Amino acid sequence: MKTRSVKILWAMAFLGAGLFAASCSDDETKAADKTELEASVSEANALLASTNEGVAAGNYERGSQDELQNAIDIAQVIADLPESTQSTVTGAAANLEAAIIAYQAKIIEAIDPTNLVGQWTFDELTSAAAGTAVVDYSGNSRNGTIKAGHATFGAGTATLASDRYGEAGKALLLDKGANVEIPFNTAFNQPAMSFSAWVKLAEVRNNRFIGLYSWIGYKFEVQDGNRPFLSITHSGGTYDRDAAVAIGQNAWYHLVATFEAGKMNFFVNGILVKAWTDTPNAAKVISPTFNLVLGCDFPTDKYAATDTNFDVDHIIPAAWGGYLHGYLDEVRLYKTALSASQVTSIYDLEKPN
Repeated sequence: MKTRSVKILWAMAFLGAGLFAASCSDDETKAADKTELEASVSEANALLASTNEGVAAGNYERGSQDELQNAIDIAQVIADLPESTQSTVTGAAANLEAAIIAYQAKIIEAIDPTNLVGQWTFDELTSAAAGTAVVDYSGNSRNGTIKAGHATFGAGTATLASDRYGEAGKALLLDKGANVEIPFNTAFNQPAMSFSAWVKLAEVRNNRFIGLYSWIGYKFEVQDGNRPFLSITHSGGTYDRDAAVAIGQNAWYHLVATFEAGKMNFFVNGILVKAWTDTPNAAKVISPTFNLVLGCDFPTDKYAATDTNFDVDHIIPAAWGGYLHGYLDEVRLYKTALSASQVTSIYDLEKPN
């Protein structure tokens, strides 16, 4: 944001132009009526106070608040100066109203809202301690809770981290099984699905970041040479496919996998990198209905202690489980296979400037 001194210079230049224009007008010798300008300043301040930047529906584009604040500051300087002429005041009010309209046009519209079943941005968090609530911004109130990792993984805890914009506390750093657990909902387990997340890996390993009953339901991860990988169960078994391209460490990537009968697509940073067509069956609705987990593949307190009974109860042993060691942000889950243009729209909306 510009410094206040620079804004005052802008305002003085605006005011000087008004004084010059007023030199031929007797009307400008009267005290300026600042009622409209002051009302516009109040309106703009209230608008800023009641809105937020972000990527969820109803937020406003990044940088838009600074632009409106600049317009408010200039208008306020003109409102505060006794020598402001009527034409200058009127012009400042018109400019601020235009800035308000421009700001309102930058509201974020939901992408495929009918099929969006969950969106977790982590922007509201002030703590990442176990037990902290995580808000679902899809409008479906599918909120989650931060959980510590399983003892087998090292009982890791989540910490707040900077996101891909460099804003502190707007993403999660997860390790040793730390995760976000979201109560099961049938919307999370559909014949067609799409998974979207921003990920920054801190280690080369099988980094699992979205899981519903692991491979018995589905898991979206990075494995086998750092390639994005999706396992999803169908009536005849499990489809295991990867993106056929690797991603790096210590850099943010937007990863999307979409699935429907006959198609599994992988996108990296908005670009389709691999399309599979050898997946003819729809995804299977599973039972029992375990909770959805972000940053891991299975609820912390549901892992089996051993694998001796797996063939009977199909409860995942902790030794077979996996977790993310890295950063996670902007997770979206859809109950349909997104189109390439929809994936690109999400990337364009959420990518760093």
